[in-house]
Amino acid sequence: MHPAAEGKPYRKTVASILNTIKPLTILDVACGGGWLKSRLDYQATLHGIDYYAPPPKGYDFFMNTDFNQGIHEDLGKYDAVVFCEAMSYIQNPGLFLSSVRKHIKANGIIIITDPNPIYAGARLNQLVQGFPRGCSHFVQNATPEPHMPWVSLGLFQYWLLLGLHGFKEITVHEVFEKKPKHIWEIPIGLLAKAYCKSRFKKSKTDNERRLWTQAMSDQIIYGRRLVISAVAA
Repeated sequence: MHPAAEGKPYRKTVASILNTIKPLTILDVACGGGWLKSRLDYQATLHGIDYYAPPPKGYDFFMNTDFNQGIHEDLGKYDAVVFCEAMSYIQNPGLFLSSVRKHIKANGIIIITDPNPIYAGARLNQLVQGFPRGCSHFVQNATPEPHMPWVSLGLFQYWLLLGLHGFKEITVHEVFEKKPKHIWEIPIGLLAKAYCKSRFKKSKTDNERRLWTQAMSDQIIYGRRLVISAVAA
């Protein structure tokens, strides 16, 4: 494995989820070099799709496809769909998640990873920069390139979109990383937690309380990575 891959802590979290529930069929969307195969500790049928990358070693099936228009209709249904570090490139996230739901079995799981756009440091950065940390500067817009992130979805956007497109039990997972990374992030985080606590107290349903409980977690307030899962209703 490339040394840089070991420095991506979200991968350990994704693998842990899969190795715990052991889905038998997995679709790895934006599979890149195929890191997921080596992290599974059990036998599963693993399919991959990617727009730019060549076929990864060890996958049972691979397709080069532009998934901006959703999952290709020729693909079947899976017990799990994994989508790592690529939602910020999708031009229509709602359309994409709707298509994922059509290709995931009932009670199957979707796992999404992204940079967390609302951790304490990012909130300050966005105040100065004017757009989410890590996104494109929106300068080159003539032709598509492999790295052109344009939107950063956080917990609240995923909560809305996943719920609207047929998913339940939306869960934020812990990622092993230093939280907070810088001491100056603590006062920003305390303000954010205080706001979430006030919203939690005003919540009228268990679903609202579940959202605000996760929103005030250290992973959301201070963590730089977002790993979120949801179950197909």
